[in-house]
Amino acid sequence: MGLFVNNETKGDGNSPTFRLETLRDSPQISESDRALKTLSNVSKHDVHMSPHTAASSHRVRRKLRRAARRREQKRKQKSESGESGSNFWVALVYGMINAVIVLPVLISFGKIIYQDDFYQPYMPTLIRLTTMSGIVHQLVFSTVSSLPFAIGQVQDAGLIFLSKIASTAVSYCHNNGASDKEILATSTVGLALCTAALGVGLIIVGKFKLASHVQKLPTSVIGGYLAYIGFFCGKGGIGIMSESNVDHWSDWIHIFTNSKSCILIFPGLCGGILIFCLVRKVRHMLTLPTCIISIIVLFYAILEYSGISIDEAKEYGWISDAQTPPVWYHMWDYLRLRYVVWDALLQPSQILTWAAMTFVVALSSSLDVAAIELELGKKLDYNHEIKTVGLSNIISGITGGYTGSYIFSQSIFSLRAGIRTRVTGYSVAIIEFSTVILPVAVTSYVPNFFFGALLIMICVDLMVEWLWEVRRKVKRGEYYVAISTFLIIQFTGVEYGIVIGVLLYYSLNFVGVDVGLPKAYLGSPSSSSCNSLSSIASLNVLEHIDEENGNEEPSNGGVNKYGSVGTNGIEI
Repeated sequence: MGLFVNNETKGDGNSPTFRLETLRDSPQISESDRALKTLSNVSKHDVHMSPHTAASSHRVRRKLRRAARRREQKRKQKSESGESGSNFWVALVYGMINAVIVLPVLISFGKIIYQDDFYQPYMPTLIRLTTMSGIVHQLVFSTVSSLPFAIGQVQDAGLIFLSKIASTAVSYCHNNGASDKEILATSTVGLALCTAALGVGLIIVGKFKLASHVQKLPTSVIGGYLAYIGFFCGKGGIGIMSESNVDHWSDWIHIFTNSKSCILIFPGLCGGILIFCLVRKVRHMLTLPTCIISIIVLFYAILEYSGISIDEAKEYGWISDAQTPPVWYHMWDYLRLRYVVWDALLQPSQILTWAAMTFVVALSSSLDVAAIELELGKKLDYNHEIKTVGLSNIISGITGGYTGSYIFSQSIFSLRAGIRTRVTGYSVAIIEFSTVILPVAVTSYVPNFFFGALLIMICVDLMVEWLWEVRRKVKRGEYYVAISTFLIIQFTGVEYGIVIGVLLYYSLNFVGVDVGLPKAYLGSPSSSSCNSLSSIASLNVLEHIDEENGNEEPSNGGVNKYGSVGTNGIEI
């Protein structure tokens, strides 16, 4: 109810009388607007009153204004409280969805880092270290990053290098008669120190504003490296499912000529390809989480129907028969400096691997930020974000963790969902921590082909995108450089393969072969296309080049393959 002063004259038409009447509430105007509108009906020019009456009228107006403002503030606070409560629950739900997606992949990455046979008995504790590293990365990004919706985890850009450092340490220590305790200390401490040192390197890159120089690696070389990441993930998935190492081409022949290995691999191989097809065709945010959950549900339904116990499944090889892990706060027991074999970490090949890892992670982080920037539609400070990634890696290394960065696909997924709160990131970290403190090993109850299927999905996605689909988005010479880089890495290793790929690119450019632009273009594309769970911004970087070259439009219509909405307006 609002009050207003009605100016009404008597019969002589001279002296006015004032009468307070009620005004019907109107939903279109606020309390303060109604009060001000009502009070404006009293004109000082046609109202003659005594000083006492004028003072009383002034006090009434002030009281009305204060009362109206208080009511409006309470209504606004109530509305904002309801809205913030709603936003909290929405952010929490998206945190759960993100956790369902990133947690299994995080465990799979841990299996790849420690894929050497030596580490298998210690896998539950090593997986906990990997998961804890993901928690640390997420907490740092959710706290420090300028992007409140950011998702940051252990990512695939440094995966190959970490795995090589760990495997090389095992080989060196075995050849020099080191004990298991010394090998574990050398590997875990070595990887943690490499991660922390990488973080320092990234902060230096950001401090001296060198991010733009790091981005000058040719797009075609990036493509060849990304395709190899996919191949490496697929190889790791095959090894996890068959419970064997796949280091040489002869190992492939042995696996696929062994009937038991083929049986163990078949569900994961088919599942990974099926997930890849579904997330491309069914553009919904729940597609990938549903696939992930369905694999486990279907596996246990088949066990129940066929009468096979979990122990029998472990005996055949469907599930890893891992040791019961110690209490979660003992997972750092392997990191003992007094047992470290330092010569295994200070070899020239190990130092070169670390240097290559620093460069590649800096590049991948820059392109992750570029992908988010394109989606966000406003300029981001690359150097600040690189320093954020550096800080995250320093803390991860200090706590015994591994390299990480923004997971741009999941960050954009949250961005497109309208998440503007850090609740999503913190909820991801909390859910991951709940798996760390479990008294049992998660890998003792989840089938190996579950992790294998996720890695096969990433493998197919990256290799199809960078060895096949990319041919329509770059110059022919550039495409040949990408294919050549992929093949060269197979024979020379990642470090030398990238260097040779860069030399090949500039050599062809020097002799007049059209190999496209000299660096990855980070302009604004017409649509957004996100790469799986990869760390690098994939075809986002190439779409503007595609327009300039007059090639076809992206085949996925600008929709994120893993369920988020593209800029073409397709709804989730």
